[in-house]
Amino acid sequence: MSLQSRCTVAAWLLVAVALLGACKPKAKSPTVVVRVLRDLRSIYGSELDRRILEFQGSNPRLPSGAPIIISSATGDYKDMLAKQSSDSQNVAVVILDAPDDAQVSPALELALPQAANICAGVKACPANVPAIIPPQINGNERQAAQLFVDFLQKASPQEQAAPASTGTPGATTPNTTTPGASTSGAATSGTATPSKQ
Repeated sequence: MSLQSRCTVAAWLLVAVALLGACKPKAKSPTVVVRVLRDLRSIYGSELDRRILEFQGSNPRLPSGAPIIISSATGDYKDMLAKQSSDSQNVAVVILDAPDDAQVSPALELALPQAANICAGVKACPANVPAIIPPQINGNERQAAQLFVDFLQKASPQEQAAPASTGTPGATTPNTTTPGASTSGAATSGTATPSKQ
């Protein structure tokens, strides 16, 4: 190999090493922790635990790629609710057992009309189970909290795949039309029963 080709190869190697040394690995997106204030002893508690595990198991991330982790605040439920104010930054989602629970905090009462009802997600319908994202929560934490609340508003995937009827096989469901009302031409099973008024 000639001296000129050796110098050219050496020069290219130096340039390559310099360029590779200047490359820096992509910075990891910081994890967003969503602190949830909820009643750990609630009748919906075990179902909410299961839904949190489902959410975490789906590897939730913000559009930026930042991973989301859900953390439940611990302590006395009523005391933690009473401490919520319009300046509280320590909780991103407040899940109430019932809308009346908001009465202990003026800040929660103000935010209650914007609350999402997560009854389907915790198998509590027709009860109203409000999930509040306080207005002072913003940025990535708010975005992550909203993804979590949206997830809770939907029934779990197992329930969506299950058949709607839980009756015994071969049983018919009575038709509950009012007397004199017409059925839209479709045949119905069962008998018409008068509505109780």
